[in-house]
Amino acid sequence: MLVVAGALVAADGRVLIAERPAGRSFAGRWEFPGGKVRAGETARAALDRELAEELGISVERAEPLLALTHRYPGAAAAVCIDCWRVRAWRGVPAGLDGQQLRWCLPAALADADLLEADRPIVTALRLPAHFAPATGAPRGRALPRGPVAWLAADDAPAVAADGDLVCVVDPATPAGHCSVYTRADRFVPAADRHALVGLVVAGAAQAAAAARLGADFLLVPDESLAVAELAGIAAAGLPWYVNAAAAARAAATGTLQWPGAAHPGDR
Repeated sequence: MLVVAGALVAADGRVLIAERPAGRSFAGRWEFPGGKVRAGETARAALDRELAEELGISVERAEPLLALTHRYPGAAAAVCIDCWRVRAWRGVPAGLDGQQLRWCLPAALADADLLEADRPIVTALRLPAHFAPATGAPRGRALPRGPVAWLAADDAPAVAADGDLVCVVDPATPAGHCSVYTRADRFVPAADRHALVGLVVAGAAQAAAAARLGADFLLVPDESLAVAELAGIAAAGLPWYVNAAAAARAAATGTLQWPGAAHPGDR
């Protein structure tokens, strides 16, 4: 089943969630508003229709945030969620289906009783839009707009082909600073439970393994990956960041400029 979801982000950074009303499965739990994509309908058209029907708003500006697949225990089929970050809309959101609404800061969403399928979306909302070297903009280009997580260039030489680096992002810091470690040094930071942990991967198989290990997000420095390989990375269901040259070929969560990046095939 394919569904769309909208993460409405207000000017103060708060995000809208909706309580599932009585009479529906998982009643009383919370989710990002949205619904099923109809036959022949694009994801964006479905998003516009569902948010108009559920919240009474007209979407003016939205961008893809994360696509993921989740199968609940005992369910006959998995649910595929195409989530969009909604940055502008007309109207005041209201629960037209009788659902309660709540505005939360991204950090507080982790404590809400959200459906399991929606939890990777929370991670995507807490992460920055771009990762870049601490030394500044790559190759003289201006950085993309939006939050930036700075990779410490001294700690992040060329990525190893076997993807054995770990990145720890602390969303509590103003710049969302990213520290880099080897997997042997540290995977889940004992003293930083609020931090988000990501793995550097070189392909779809490593992305799936990272998801099984419990990574929160993925960094993909290799610019040469084929579209099918990028699709396989997306299928891991985690927020992911791809190097600039591949960004036009992949619906990733954000972009990445890795310090001294080299292609695994060059080694």
